[in-house]
Amino acid sequence: MYSFTAEPPFEVQNAYFQKWVAGVQAGGSGVNVYLTIENIAESVEIQHVYFRNNIERTRNSEQDPDQYIAYFKDRPKKDVIMDGEVIKEAQNTPPQEDFPFNLKDNEAVISFLHKDEVKYLKLSEIEEKPMIAYPQGNPKGIE
Repeated sequence: MYSFTAEPPFEVQNAYFQKWVAGVQAGGSGVNVYLTIENIAESVEIQHVYFRNNIERTRNSEQDPDQYIAYFKDRPKKDVIMDGEVIKEAQNTPPQEDFPFNLKDNEAVISFLHKDEVKYLKLSEIEEKPMIAYPQGNPKGIE
């Protein structure tokens, strides 16, 4: 269904992920994936990162135009309502679509648009950096 490109129109110079946790109870936690991409063709738009069964849109770093970041915020697990009454069970959220890739915890896939075609690049052996504990609230840029 999905095929990976062997020769993307850019170079991934560095890729790593870093867990974070907010310093306040309701602040949340998550993982940020950082990509340093160089020699990118003008016709290329980096779109999404697929990581640990989640998909997030990439954003350019304000400090470095070669750096792209995907912010994965942990979402609280919702309780499933099991009840004899169908109306109460109907309040359950339907399961998400199947994740399109079978990835290890240190692998990710980048989707990018090149000449009006979406393509995919698989990254393996992504480095994990030490967790960041923010003193207060969510880190800047994460909703």
